[in-house]
Amino acid sequence: MNRFHKVLFVLAILIANCISASAIEFTDNGVRYIVNSDNKTVTVAGYPSGNEPTGQLIIPKSVTYGGISYPVTSIGNKAFYYCSGLTSVTIGNSVTSIGGSAFEYCDGLKSLTIGNSVTSIGSSAFNRCSGLKSLTIPNSVTSIGSYAFNRCSGLTSITIPNSVTSIGSSAFGSCSGLTSIKVESGNSVYDSRENCNAIIETATNTLISGCNNTIIPKSVTSIGKYAFQYCSGLTSVTIPNSVTSIGDRAFGGCSGLTSIKVESGNSVYDSRENCNAIIETAINRLITGCKNTIIPNSVTSIGIGAFRGCSGLTSVTIPNSVTSIGYGAFWDCSGLTSVTIPNSVTDTGYMAFCKCTGLTSVTIPNSVTKIGEGSFSECSGLTSVTIPNSVTKIGNRAFQYCNGLKSVTIPNSVTSIGYEAFGGCYGLTSVTIPNSVTEIVEEAFYGCSGLMRINAYPDPEKVSTGAKAFGGVRKDGTLHVLPKYLSAYRIASQWRDFTNIKDDLAEIGDINLDGKVDVSDVTTLVNMILNGETANLELADINADGKVNVSDVTALVNIILS
Repeated sequence: MNRFHKVLFVLAILIANCISASAIEFTDNGVRYIVNSDNKTVTVAGYPSGNEPTGQLIIPKSVTYGGISYPVTSIGNKAFYYCSGLTSVTIGNSVTSIGGSAFEYCDGLKSLTIGNSVTSIGSSAFNRCSGLKSLTIPNSVTSIGSYAFNRCSGLTSITIPNSVTSIGSSAFGSCSGLTSIKVESGNSVYDSRENCNAIIETATNTLISGCNNTIIPKSVTSIGKYAFQYCSGLTSVTIPNSVTSIGDRAFGGCSGLTSIKVESGNSVYDSRENCNAIIETAINRLITGCKNTIIPNSVTSIGIGAFRGCSGLTSVTIPNSVTSIGYGAFWDCSGLTSVTIPNSVTDTGYMAFCKCTGLTSVTIPNSVTKIGEGSFSECSGLTSVTIPNSVTKIGNRAFQYCNGLKSVTIPNSVTSIGYEAFGGCYGLTSVTIPNSVTEIVEEAFYGCSGLMRINAYPDPEKVSTGAKAFGGVRKDGTLHVLPKYLSAYRIASQWRDFTNIKDDLAEIGDINLDGKVDVSDVTTLVNMILNGETANLELADINADGKVNVSDVTALVNIILS
């Protein structure tokens, strides 16, 4: 072989190697295929750019290219991702696996036929296919990936064959229409029970169910995080005494849930006649749908989002053992009309009662020193609130968009009113700001368009008043001030724009209106209480708790001594 032929020979080998190293890709009937490394089978890769399939899609058993017939053995990851125009999919009997996100976001998909050779359904394979109404999983399938059918809200029932040994986390999560999940008898991992039809994944202790009445088998020891989250069709659950652990928000957002019962003899949880609440003592998470909930005295903390979205909850009594209320603990409990906060709590919690639109009144105990950020934000039904004189700070957005509030008296203990604390409370008509306040953060009363009376007791020169603290507040309303501060209010930034400033306020504690706060006022107050007099109640209610009694005498003495 001469030099020229040797060069040609080497080039031929290189070209052959390049061809064999490159995957063969072709299109058939509007679907792209890639020849697998075995050079005998193909994977569905998707579709040609700009030619998204619509209507009916059939994945055949085999396709022919270059005179060679290739069996179709798999559907690749994201092959038909976001093909919202697909309405029907039939997967041929040669396909053994459906890749991750293969049909994710195909929300127009109404009909699905899975071939009886498929053994695995990948993670998020049909996630958010909200148009799917029914699903039959063939006996060949052994594993269903995480989020495989998550948010398939149109699904009402599912039958799992006894071949399935693995179901991933949230495989059927947020399937809000799901009312029945059945497991075929003889399944080696999952049980089908007459009163339950629940699927239990023993590997990760995740329970996925849409049963209206769920009895969890006695083999289960742990219920995982978010296990039943947003199963809105769930109305009752019975927890066996084998369960010792319940994860965060296991029943969060189960808006139809009215009863959770724990079998007697459970070593961790108690079932109580007036409560039917589940308490996880390790992390103090409370999960319930009870209409009237009394939390047991063993609980010291209400966890993050513990009751969030429990719209069936109408009243809650929190025991004195509780010292902290977690972030969003009762967020969006729209049916909640009353709540009792104990004297053991010092902070009402971050966003704790946000969007509790049914809440009409709140009594905050004397133990509370801070009204937490957003604690009662968007509680549009709230018409009255009593703030005790133990509170020193009203947090950012504490009462934002509480449109039902008409008047607020801030006690003479508060030093700071936070950002947008009463922002957007357009129903608010009057507010009293005590002389203890040293800071009114920007936009504190922004958008309170109905505010026509402000009783301002502080020296404006000693109060840090942020920009737009009264933005959107009508300046033709009446600003009532102490006579000694009249000139200061007329020139102070954020106050001087008010056109109707009256110097007709009396000092807090000046009950006899002699211009001084001294022992004679204590005598006047004591006589008022003894004689049941009602005159000057606004002046006499020193601690602003809505009542005139001995505690006001104590508060008045403290003012004189301070």
